[in-house]
Amino acid sequence: MRFPRPGDSVRTLRRRAAAVCVAALLTSAISSGTGLAARVDHTRAITPGPVVAWGNGTLGQLGDGRTSSSPVPVRTSRIRQVIDLDGGAGHTVSLRADGTVWTWGLNDRGQLGNGTTRSTDRPVRVCAPGQSAPCSRPLTDVVAVSAGASHTLALRSDGTVVAWGDNEYGQLGDATSTDRSTPVQVCAPGQTAPCSSFLTGITNLDAGYWHNLAVQIGGTLHSWGLNSSGQLGDGSNVFNSTTPVQAALTGAPGNVAAGRYHSLAHMTDSTVRSWGFNGFGQLGDGTTTSTNLPVQVCAQGQTAPCAAFLTGVNEVAAGADYSLALPTDGTIRGWGDNGFGQLGDGTTTHRNTPVQTCAEGQTAPCGAFLTGVIGFAAGGYHTLALQSDLTLKGWGYNLSGQIGDGTTANRSTPVQVCAVRQTAPCSQPLSGVIAVAAGGDHSLATHH
Repeated sequence: MRFPRPGDSVRTLRRRAAAVCVAALLTSAISSGTGLAARVDHTRAITPGPVVAWGNGTLGQLGDGRTSSSPVPVRTSRIRQVIDLDGGAGHTVSLRADGTVWTWGLNDRGQLGNGTTRSTDRPVRVCAPGQSAPCSRPLTDVVAVSAGASHTLALRSDGTVVAWGDNEYGQLGDATSTDRSTPVQVCAPGQTAPCSSFLTGITNLDAGYWHNLAVQIGGTLHSWGLNSSGQLGDGSNVFNSTTPVQAALTGAPGNVAAGRYHSLAHMTDSTVRSWGFNGFGQLGDGTTTSTNLPVQVCAQGQTAPCAAFLTGVNEVAAGADYSLALPTDGTIRGWGDNGFGQLGDGTTTHRNTPVQTCAEGQTAPCGAFLTGVIGFAAGGYHTLALQSDLTLKGWGYNLSGQIGDGTTANRSTPVQVCAVRQTAPCSQPLSGVIAVAAGGDHSLATHH
């Protein structure tokens, strides 16, 4: 398998775009026990907001009615009351407070879910399952969304999952490899098409480039799609699976993250497990050996075989070939591919065990480190961090302006994301941010 780098075709690029919410996604989801409860703060209901976007916009993924890039945030057109969002290789997905889903950008594989394969630079509403364009009924009752390279997932309030878009490797989970331009329901494990039973009881999910992870009530982890590097974590070397399989994970995962060819699970005991491709050290076990079974991520400063392991973690995120963890102290640890500074340690050296992200303005070896982080997002090769003052920092690859500092210069330590309509050097930061997400080479946020 060839590993694409920046400059390759957009069809090959993606991030693990994890939208990071400051609070619970939907109060009803929490009370029912079936929806995604919260990714950062379990005590407050999220305040819906408008969307801003920056970076590569040539496919309409910024949603501002244009097909041009921007190194600072621009306002997405005709979309408000957004509580969750995510970015793929060339498309964006957002969830409104009313439980409907809206998408924009590239649509060559049906990843916008509106019954067509026409791309758009403005938001369109995702159709209900079984609809065809022009759809008369929208998808509803959604509590979380996630975008793969060219496919999209939605978690519904009843704990089921629907998917649409590219299905070349079975990443829609409907027991076929047929692309879908409207949502189909993800089948239960062991089903064959047409499926008669479906995946249920899901509380957390994430879409990788071409594979997916979903946590079920009770802690079972299901995965489906591409398995070329063991990223499904079931101990098999089967190239792909068109329906969910059970990952061989001991213990209960909290949140999960899927990268290009690797996977992460934040465990309820605050440790981290990883599996899949490890050529850049993205599994964090001190080696560059790939594995189809979960391994434990080492503590900072360890070498293999590690005697101590990363603990005290609240959340994980996966970029293309790198990994991030958010500890309870509000710092960030990163490991894996660092060719563009996406780990934020002031270098471009790949790391096979965690390193700490530096503070803004530092140079390696850093004497001060980023603190006060309450959420983050990993793009293809760039990282965003939401801070307790509700501003954003960004670092890593920046050719399309996806860091948001008004330039196109790569950054190996954090810089401030600019406010809308600023020019570099920006005098005003983007503020009031309540959720952040990263696509392949574009970035997204909702704000007050």
